[in-house]
Amino acid sequence: MPDPSAPRPAPILVVDDDQRNVRLMESILRTQGYPVVRAYDGEEALRLIDAEKPDLVLLDVMMPKMSGFEVCQRLKGRYETRLLPVIMVTALNALEDKVQALEIGADDFLSKPINKVELLAKVRATLRVKSLQDEVERQKKELEERNQELIRIQGFKESMTQMVVHDLKNPLAGIMGNIQLIQMQRSEMTEAKLEELLTRTQESSRQLMRMIVNILDIGKLEEQKMPIHLEPVQLHAVVRDNVAELTSLSARDGIRLESRVRPDLPAVRADRELVSRVVANLLNNAFKHTPSGGEVVVDAQQEGDDLVLTVRDTGEGIPEDLQPYIFDKFVAGESVAGRRRMYDSGLGLTFCKLVVQSHRGRIWIKSRPGEGTTVFVSLPMRGPASEAAAPGVSGGGLAGASAA
Repeated sequence: MPDPSAPRPAPILVVDDDQRNVRLMESILRTQGYPVVRAYDGEEALRLIDAEKPDLVLLDVMMPKMSGFEVCQRLKGRYETRLLPVIMVTALNALEDKVQALEIGADDFLSKPINKVELLAKVRATLRVKSLQDEVERQKKELEERNQELIRIQGFKESMTQMVVHDLKNPLAGIMGNIQLIQMQRSEMTEAKLEELLTRTQESSRQLMRMIVNILDIGKLEEQKMPIHLEPVQLHAVVRDNVAELTSLSARDGIRLESRVRPDLPAVRADRELVSRVVANLLNNAFKHTPSGGEVVVDAQQEGDDLVLTVRDTGEGIPEDLQPYIFDKFVAGESVAGRRRMYDSGLGLTFCKLVVQSHRGRIWIKSRPGEGTTVFVSLPMRGPASEAAAPGVSGGGLAGASAA
């Protein structure tokens, strides 16, 4: 019994102005399982070819309105139908008529009166050739698509490499510059100035290390090879430690940094180090796009069986056209706030997304250009069912990020 879900095979188009010939060829073909459509003149045939996309055309030569020769010539002259096989069905036996048909692209001939054995033999042979042509065309198209994909990937790799190298160079240049200043001015440098340069060097070192570790760990998370060590994690303590690290940066750049995460919130079952790095990435991203005089606020609330962490800034916001892609790799908006750039290759938010997904959580944003951005991270308090079931450890699939 045929599979009703299988695609319907392409039909054979029978074209003849004599209805008796059409019925005869249709009957022979249908008894062998070939689907058939009919046309009684050349113009109708061309319309049906566009609509039905047949595998083969049995085409009468002598027809009113448009001869079979003209129909064949039009088909072979169009790119879309140039490979459509055409068998000319004719009572003409003159050599010049057959030569003319071959010159305009006919694939074979069938003489009237129709012989059943000859008809079926030529149909089978022509369809075999058509099947081979279709396979060649399919492989050609596939190769062209792969070639275009390789070209795209190569261009992406080149731009990615330039972006990563450029961003790694920036904090490294800061470290080298600060060390050079210390060496040059060591004898006359005040204790306060030395402390400031050392603090900046430490900040640049952290940024550099964060970028390198993100690059390494994103690959592990995508391949689900990142080990996840589950334990009860108090978000209040994780946020407190990260806020403390940014206190000096907050004071220097005139950004008010506040944690509103309550210590009495339930713990989440998660990997403490990975969650801490998520918070650090979100805070650094918020600082990057918040001008002096702005604020960054971290909060968390229990919603059912989840804890939802929010990091809100009063920066320039994210352009609407960028928002659907903000968690993709190497998507990084430039700050327009006229202040120093917190170095980021667009990997920080990608890392956050993959970590949150590996904990069966969700991450999304709400942003309005000119009014700031809020990033939401929802983590189930129970965490993954077990450490072995965590997607980063075994083969569990990653759930998609949700954008609100």
